[in-house]
Amino acid sequence: MKTISRYIMTLALLLTAVTGAWAQGTLNVVEIEVPADWENDDNPVTAGDLPGFSASTYAEAQAWTGVPQTGRVFLIYAFDGDAAHYVDFEYGSPADVKDKLTKSWIFSRKSEYKFFNTAEPPIEVTPGSSANTWTFSMPGSDVVLTPIYAKAAAFATTGTEPEVKTLLPEAAEGVIAGTDASLIAEGTGIVAFAGESTEVTQGTLMYAIGTSATEAPALTAFSATVPTAENVADDGATVYVWYYIQGADAPEGVAATLDNTFNDTEPACLTVQVLTNKFDIQFNAANANTIEAGKATVTVGGTAATVTEGKLEGVKMGSEVKMTAKEGYKFRKVEVKKKEAAAPSVSFTVKRVGGEDPNYADGNYTVAPGTTWQQFIESGNAPACLSIGTYGMYSGKVCHDMDGSLQECGGTIIANVADKKRVKISDAIIDGATYGCSDYLGYQDHD
Repeated sequence: MKTISRYIMTLALLLTAVTGAWAQGTLNVVEIEVPADWENDDNPVTAGDLPGFSASTYAEAQAWTGVPQTGRVFLIYAFDGDAAHYVDFEYGSPADVKDKLTKSWIFSRKSEYKFFNTAEPPIEVTPGSSANTWTFSMPGSDVVLTPIYAKAAAFATTGTEPEVKTLLPEAAEGVIAGTDASLIAEGTGIVAFAGESTEVTQGTLMYAIGTSATEAPALTAFSATVPTAENVADDGATVYVWYYIQGADAPEGVAATLDNTFNDTEPACLTVQVLTNKFDIQFNAANANTIEAGKATVTVGGTAATVTEGKLEGVKMGSEVKMTAKEGYKFRKVEVKKKEAAAPSVSFTVKRVGGEDPNYADGNYTVAPGTTWQQFIESGNAPACLSIGTYGMYSGKVCHDMDGSLQECGGTIIANVADKKRVKISDAIIDGATYGCSDYLGYQDHD
């Protein structure tokens, strides 16, 4: 992540040794940033003028492997009074030199020469997954630790207290597979503005398609492109859209503040149901089996299609459907209408309702959404063993086998098998639920 990289660099520079000598397995070299006030300063450069300077030897300095391959390079590696010891890598050939290097002389040649010095190696600081946790190995000396904090980027909000809504990404509805329709609902997934700005946001919203709702894709898989259903198979699918806000950096040349620098958020998952892109055509012929009798042919997308029992299945949205009448025939009129959607329904199971095996036969039923148990029983479509309780603990409950007609399973109350909670006659029946009597549940049912 961009933010983590920024903080690695910042902390590595700020976490430095303040006492003792550093063991250097490899030479650490930094380029000298020549200050503007050196232009007219004829004093010699000293170790105190070079932040983080650490003395080395000529043997180590001349063996520096990072020497720029063009131009003249000076590497200061030690001081003796006012004189600097440095390696002059003129044209790639190192020469050991001891001389006073004045600040004004370095300033006057900074455009043609490159100046470096040996320095203390940075302490390696390792960030956690989202820059919230950092660790380092304590060296054999005191250190100065200067953490720079930045809050995580945030999503915008709308509304006022107590009805404030955070504009997280939400799943788009009615998205059809194979289309360029966005998987993210319009007006959601809005990143908050930075500080008082009305143009600059706290970061960039990044997306990636995952394989599960529990394991996020690698960060390299994320991009700012909003995902669509274009690459979803025609059968439709459950799509796991992962997202996070990549926190914004401070603008170039501007100091980092809490109003312009933000950390990344943790990745989160959004589940989107993408609908099938396979639809059916039901042919209602004026004369029986007009199409199948060979009076006309049908092509889909230029390919011949076969109509079976008056139906053509699996036609993709946007496909060109063409019907051609056989020579000697013609269509007087062709009407195409959207087929009415099947009425929604609630399906459920009731355990032990009778039948060939009165104790253990189950019943499967279907009712309209919102149907209560009282409505179901009073409709006459409920099994005969169910009734409405009218007294004592049974009052207002759905009762099972109150007349004792079922073998060894009489006079109890119905409950939802999932939570063993007894059913009231005013409760709406739950789609996909299974209901059983107290005897079936081992008398673990409860109000």
